[in-house]
Amino acid sequence: MKHIANKNCSLLEILHCMAPDSSKNTLRSWIQSGRVTIDQKPSLRANTEVSVGQEVAVGPKVTFIRGSLRILHDDDQIVVLEKPEGLLSVATDKETRATVHAMLKRQFHSRRVYPVHRLDRETSGVMLFVYNEEARDHLKSQFEEHTIDKTYYAIVEKMMPQGQGSWESYLEEDDFYYVRTTNDSERGKLAITHYQVLKSERNRSLLRLKPQTGRKNQLRVHCSEEGHPIVGDKKYGAHTNPLKRVCLHAEKITFTHPVSGKRMTFGAPLPEEFSKILDYKDLAL
Repeated sequence: MKHIANKNCSLLEILHCMAPDSSKNTLRSWIQSGRVTIDQKPSLRANTEVSVGQEVAVGPKVTFIRGSLRILHDDDQIVVLEKPEGLLSVATDKETRATVHAMLKRQFHSRRVYPVHRLDRETSGVMLFVYNEEARDHLKSQFEEHTIDKTYYAIVEKMMPQGQGSWESYLEEDDFYYVRTTNDSERGKLAITHYQVLKSERNRSLLRLKPQTGRKNQLRVHCSEEGHPIVGDKKYGAHTNPLKRVCLHAEKITFTHPVSGKRMTFGAPLPEEFSKILDYKDLAL
């Protein structure tokens, strides 16, 4: 279902014109589930302003597998999903079955499934897997060349002044799986994070984070070493844990499809519980 806007108005108004028999709660659920796009880019807020000539489209109903993995897109090359917090991306020495990778392999038992990147167990949000080695190599090259764009949101401890900037350091992991900055550039791996402070209140701040590199625990370490550990991240120095989880979410990913060459964007809205500890409803995320 598609519609070309003939006036400037909110996304919710456009959807009401497209589906007049649907309630506002239903229309909002379409937006929150990632089904709605503006000019082929996901829009996750009902009050987003739509301009004349822009195309609003509603995709198919989002499906779930194993009760917890939300499938955002699936074709013969790739599968894009939303990972819940608390679930491993891939197998480790201690855990082989309760992982996103294992769940996908059980769901699509007749196909090979390859991971191309990972999210920490403590992080929720958008992930990408592929179905063949050619697609895997194509996407890995995009990661190496930094042509894949990823956006994260984090609620961190303490108030930060409005503004933006970048954090850059060399990271290394010790024998106890703890990652920290090192002055030895030969031993560490370069990590670059671009950040923007969106809001500060009640001794917490909401950050938009864009990692230029993809090092293990990179965002968590950079926030912590700047004196603003992510809320709930006890491993890296957080003193509070009101939601019983690390408040870090992979909100959006943009990449080039390995076969069609089309730029594709997929998003997953911030978990509703984030708004319980910091109000960001007035922000255009």
